[in-house]
Amino acid sequence: MSDLFRKEALENRSRSLYGEVVLRSALSTWVLTGLILLIALLALFILFGLQVETEAGSMSVIKWLLTLG
Repeated sequence: MSDLFRKEALENRSRSLYGEVVLRSALSTWVLTGLILLIALLALFILFGLQVETEAGSMSVIKWLLTLG
């Protein structure tokens, strides 16, 4: 099988990286992801967790917004 390929090609094929390959992202990516997640969780808490007092009584913000439209 080695007759089909040049010696240089076989040497390059056997050469590999030394050590482990580690895929890491930048710190700014983690910070941005955390901020987006925090904003999303805050929005969900506001929509479903808080209560609005109306003339008809107390209801969640999402139900109040749906009755307006």
